[in-house]
Amino acid sequence: MSAATSGALAAEGNGMSALRVAILGLGMGASHARAYREIEGVRVVAACDTDPARLAAFARENGVSVTSADYREIVTRADVDVVSVCTPDHLHYEHCRLALDCGKHVMCEKPMVTTLDDARELVQRVRSTGLAFAVGNVNRFVPHFSAVKRMVETGRLGDLFFVESDYIHDMRRVYQRTPWRIDARNPQNAWLGGAVHPVDLVRWIAGDVDEVMLYSNKCTSAPEFPLPDNYIATLKFRSGCLGKVWETSGIRRWPEHVVNLNAYGSMGTAMSNTLEMQIRAWLDPDMPGQADATVIPFVRTVGHPVRAELEDFVDAIRGGRSPRVGVEDGAKTVATLVAGLRSSETGRPERVEPID
Repeated sequence: MSAATSGALAAEGNGMSALRVAILGLGMGASHARAYREIEGVRVVAACDTDPARLAAFARENGVSVTSADYREIVTRADVDVVSVCTPDHLHYEHCRLALDCGKHVMCEKPMVTTLDDARELVQRVRSTGLAFAVGNVNRFVPHFSAVKRMVETGRLGDLFFVESDYIHDMRRVYQRTPWRIDARNPQNAWLGGAVHPVDLVRWIAGDVDEVMLYSNKCTSAPEFPLPDNYIATLKFRSGCLGKVWETSGIRRWPEHVVNLNAYGSMGTAMSNTLEMQIRAWLDPDMPGQADATVIPFVRTVGHPVRAELEDFVDAIRGGRSPRVGVEDGAKTVATLVAGLRSSETGRPERVEPID
C-alpha cells in the first residue's frame, strides 16, 4: 500500500474525507506529488502532461490510474476536489479559470498569471466561489525568511527604510530539463518567472509597492534563451520604504541558485539567504565594542519547502480560511511585476495599478 493510500485511509478512519488531487504539469508537479504523499488525508488521483513518457512513468510510480494529455479531461472530473496547476506560466490563467469554474480548490505555481487583467479576473472568481486558492510563492515558507518577517512585524528592526531581495540562478541546466522556457514561440519571461520570488518577498516584508523602475539587459552565457535575462529594479513602497530587486538567470555560478533577503531598519539589520540556514543580525547598534553580527542558526531544510506550502493549503481548505499566499497576494505581486515591465519599455518609473 502506498503512503498516499494509507494516509487517505487513515483520514477516512478519523472521519475526515480524503482530498482527491489532480496535478497538471509533471515538472514542478512531481514535487507537488511527493509532498501530497506525506500529508494525511490527501490522495493524488489524476495527472496531466503533454509528454507521454513522463506521464506514464508518473502514473506508474504514483499509482495514478487516471491520466490525459488534455487538461480539460482531468479538471472536469467529478472525483477531483483539488487541482495543482504546475504548467508553463502563460497557461496558468486558463487552467485555473476552468478549475474554479468546475468547483475545484486550486494550488497555482508562480507566477499566478502573466497579465494584470488575468490576475483581476481570478481575484473576482475566487471571491465569488469561496474556493481556496493558493499561489506557489514558496520562499515565504523558508524558515529564516519567516523569521525576518517576524522581526519586522514585531518592531525588532525599528522603522523599516530599505529592503532588498535577489533571485540569482544559473538556468542552463534548467533549460535542458524544461525546454518550454526557451521555446521561441512562447519563451518564459525571466522577470515574471524568476523575479516573482524576490518581488513577492519584498512585498511580504515591506507592504504594497507604489512605484517601480526596471532596467534589463541580455547576458551572453545562455544564448538559447531569447529574451532579456538580467533585471535590476528599484521600488518605492506605500509606507515610504525603498527597495531593490535583482533577477539574473543568465549568470554562470555554482551553486546554481540562491535567493537573498535583507531588511534594514532604524534599530537593526537582518540578512539571510537560501544557502546559509541562518540570519546575520545587527540588533544592538548601541552596544559598545560589538565586532560582528549575531548569527541565528536554523535547522537545514532540503530543497524548496513545498511540503510546508501544501500543508498550509490543505489546512486552509479544511479550515475554511485563506492560504498564507492567496489570490490577492498573487495578484498584487503580478501587478508589481507588470509595472516593472512597463517601466523597462518606457524608461521611466511606473505606478503599480490596483488589483480591483
